[in-house]
Amino acid sequence: MDKVYEKAYEKVIDYIETNILDGNFEVGDKLPSERELSQMLSVSRNSVREGIRILEIIGVISSQHGIGNYIADHFDKTLVQVMTMMYALEKMTYNEIKEFRYAVELQALVLAMDNITDVQKDILRKNLDILENGGSEDEKVISDKQIHYTIVEASGNRLVIANYLALAKIMEGFIRDMRSKIMKSETNSEEFQATHRHLVEAICNNDLELGKKALDEHFVYICQNMDT
Repeated sequence: MDKVYEKAYEKVIDYIETNILDGNFEVGDKLPSERELSQMLSVSRNSVREGIRILEIIGVISSQHGIGNYIADHFDKTLVQVMTMMYALEKMTYNEIKEFRYAVELQALVLAMDNITDVQKDILRKNLDILENGGSEDEKVISDKQIHYTIVEASGNRLVIANYLALAKIMEGFIRDMRSKIMKSETNSEEFQATHRHLVEAICNNDLELGKKALDEHFVYICQNMDT
């Protein structure tokens, strides 16, 4: 940023950002008071408040009236909200989102092989049973999404999870329409369900190659039904 044109409140933002990057401020830490920041940075109290307000809006700061300002601890929620809106504003095509979603899910699959818990495996099996053995289409849509989300969650990587959640919000309607197209054909329906079964089996048996093959097959069906 060109310091010549830097606004006063931006000095506050830069100061807090620098201290976070340098490790001086961590989650839960209380910031210096408005008066202290004003004196340290040679800016007005109004400029300090504006800088704090902006950081609070984007989720970096949590302000507690009468107590003070703290480094926020809701990173995941804020990140998902910001990315969801940015993906929407950028008007990303379904093809771009599909390609990025594949990359996110592939990385999640690799990480989940080492990190998935027995509880998460049970969730996968339960939702697979709903997909294959009963339930309304609405219930199957939910179970379909739950299988993918559980694998992503099992990665244990917060950035992978946040990116997936943001993409999932953007693709919500598309996923439902795509499933509807596939389910119209009994053959396609059975083969598409099989990709979920293979994904679950791969994760539960720590078979990465089977998992990659199942994920590839799943996205083949997505590609085939994107423009039909």
